[in-house]
Amino acid sequence: MLESAFTKPPIQDVDFSAFSKYGVKLKILRLDYIHKDLNGNKWFKLKRNIEIFKTINNPTVLSFGGAYSNHLRALSAAGKIFSFKTIGLIRGEIPRPLNPVLSFAECNGMTLHGISRGDYRLKNTKEFQQGLRKRFGKVFILPEGGSNQEALLGCMEISKYIKNKTANRLTYISMACGTGVTLAGIALGARSFHNTKILGVSVLKAPGYLAKEVKSYIEGYKLNFCNSEPTPWDIVDDYHCGGYAKTNSDLIDFCKNFIKETGVSIEPIYTGKLLFGLAKHVELGLISSGDEILAIHTGGVN
Repeated sequence: MLESAFTKPPIQDVDFSAFSKYGVKLKILRLDYIHKDLNGNKWFKLKRNIEIFKTINNPTVLSFGGAYSNHLRALSAAGKIFSFKTIGLIRGEIPRPLNPVLSFAECNGMTLHGISRGDYRLKNTKEFQQGLRKRFGKVFILPEGGSNQEALLGCMEISKYIKNKTANRLTYISMACGTGVTLAGIALGARSFHNTKILGVSVLKAPGYLAKEVKSYIEGYKLNFCNSEPTPWDIVDDYHCGGYAKTNSDLIDFCKNFIKETGVSIEPIYTGKLLFGLAKHVELGLISSGDEILAIHTGGVN
């Protein structure tokens, strides 16, 4: 069983003034607790893929990411834990000395290669992937972020950690969105939830893009597996703070205050932006007194 090395994620009640002073109850599903090296939604995106890797003799898995890619970090950890080789293609030049993310990946045995930004934009094309196989041999090519059909099925399993405790009174299930596959999986996995809405906070400066991606994942699932409607969902594009991995002073101050007040560690790339956006929604009256939010802590490196 792949899950044998992983801890069941707890749901934590969090008292944070930006929510409590408006009468909004905040809970956090601590996916960051499930494993010290391979945690958050990254584990759920990888687990079904790992089952495929384990059927291949001596597999090598190649994937893509930026210099601070949590996906490549998680993939390298999975390679070490489950004994398969990994290659990471890094957008742009590889910074030397290595930053903590790439250093961690390399220490886990991942081979790192920098590629130009122009080539990186071609990463999903048939011709470019054929070139990769000529260069690296018989490799399993995993999309950027690990986002594919197997990732969707894995993310559907996240809802089973929510259902029994909070489904009857939960107003929102919310998470940061970088590819949309986690939100799509939870919306499909939580189909039995009533009076609950899935709310994503985009970490990208790309209005409308993630909504299209989520719709595509859901339609693919309905076509291939089960033609039933997901839990109602929406994505907010207003709290990216300049774009992916971009921050500003308001976001940094918010994260510092949240950590100080609650003791819950968050980073400003994913979970920080999620909670920052939710707090702004509460302040604007878009989330009301008496509402209960379950925010999903998707891991990430501080």
